[in-house]
Amino acid sequence: VLYVDDEPELLGLCRIFLERDGDFRVTPIGSVQEALGLLAGSPFDAIVSDYQMPDIDGLEFLKRVRSKNEGIPFILFTGRGREEVVIEAINNGVDFYLQKGGDPKSQFAELGHKIKKAVNTRFAINALRTENEKNRGLMDHASDAIFIADASSGMLVDANRKARNLIGRSPEEIRNMHQTDLHPPEKKDLYPDM
Repeated sequence: VLYVDDEPELLGLCRIFLERDGDFRVTPIGSVQEALGLLAGSPFDAIVSDYQMPDIDGLEFLKRVRSKNEGIPFILFTGRGREEVVIEAINNGVDFYLQKGGDPKSQFAELGHKIKKAVNTRFAINALRTENEKNRGLMDHASDAIFIADASSGMLVDANRKARNLIGRSPEEIRNMHQTDLHPPEKKDLYPDM
């Protein structure tokens, strides 16, 4: 976990609390500039950042991270709780927003829980993306036309290259079609039940 905060005592405290159970290895950094340099050459599973810092604030840090790496979990851990900051953080892809303060033990336990949840969610999303890309490759190289429809609505959600070429439609056009649109007009009533 890369933890960025301009308060040295919090850097140390966070490291102690998160590392004591052996679930995390924390790299504490005192500035966003330093963190950006470190991110360029070192992989991290998650980033935890303060909001208000002297060089670059946590929102700008989030934006810079998202412009290069959409997949890394990012948690804004801040003493500032303004609504507009929360909204902007959400709009820029923050995974969680936590406020500092209160009992350190429960505060860092919550932070640890959010880090684990964000990392597990991102790993699951990346695994699904990989699986989808693999399936897309298999579908596009199939010799048959393949259409995929939502079972409850009957709307088409995908089609392989052979299917797109067969009906002469783009993927966007196909996603606006109902499966009955693939059948001859005089037979449309026969297929929905099947």
